Amino acid sequence: MLMASDMTLGFAGILRETPKIFSKNVRLMASLTLLNLLLLSLFFLSNVFCTKPFISDLVTKAFLIPVTDPKSTEFAYLLIGLMQDLRVFIGLEWTYAIVITATSLFLSTATIIASAATHGGESLFFKELLLSTLKSLKRPFFTWFYITLLGLGYGFLVLENLLPMMLIIQQPIASKALLITIGILASILYNYLAVIWALAFVISVLEEKCGIEALGKAAQIVKGMRLLGFGLNIVFTVSSSILFQALRLMTIKQSTVLPIVIGLLVVNSICLVRMFWWIAYTVFYYQCKETQGEEVESQDRILYSKVPTAPILNEP
Repeated sequence: MLMASDMTLGFAGILRETPKIFSKNVRLMASLTLLNLLLLSLFFLSNVFCTKPFISDLVTKAFLIPVTDPKSTEFAYLLIGLMQDLRVFIGLEWTYAIVITATSLFLSTATIIASAATHGGESLFFKELLLSTLKSLKRPFFTWFYITLLGLGYGFLVLENLLPMMLIIQQPIASKALLITIGILASILYNYLAVIWALAFVISVLEEKCGIEALGKAAQIVKGMRLLGFGLNIVFTVSSSILFQALRLMTIKQSTVLPIVIGLLVVNSICLVRMFWWIAYTVFYYQCKETQGEEVESQDRILYSKVPTAPILNEP
């Protein structure tokens, strides 16, 4: 159970403490924020402009195929062209997904390291942050892999129970109500489970632990504090969901530029929310350690690698 002590900030306290990270090291956090926005904006725009010609071509051919004689040569050309465009489009989207995942992993790790250094009052320059992030990526990657497997397993479990119910219930209204109810309950449970997953990712960045070991450590230090992490996840989920709804405005047909601008604003907003969430989870990590009575160690061993020195030989 949570106790009213100086070591525990509470939910509102964590949300108040998180923006202070920015003010403690404005240059570092501003550079990191700019890097986040720049990279994700670049990937978003490149994805839009690279896939737009293929989408237009796919739509055109999809409309022409039904009105074309199946026995004609034109029909064969349209079908072959459609399949080729579809393969290229899927390839581009897979490439984009891999690149954006790797970039997100790097930026999340950098955000946690910068937050930990700033929270501990340590001086860290932007170049040192990038080098420290590259050196620390192995542990977060393994933990992310385990978290992804757990998330996929949870998703399959939900679908396994949902699909039979949807097949049994024939009424559209009842089916839709069931889908919404199970979706909300599944989302709530997911956010509760994700407390340990997100905390394990932070641990894998700041400690010499990864994978199952990081998950075990997260479950250990989060005792009595899990509702705080659950609250952080709910705030992040609701904020992101509201922003995702704005993506529907990208279907505006009166303008070709406005949907892209709206999409860019939404992507940048989600990027800032996610960055804020990782900073909050870093603060939450320290609160968990302090509540469990663990000593908060300096992050020097994570942020800076030891430089090996050769023994000094006595001159003859």
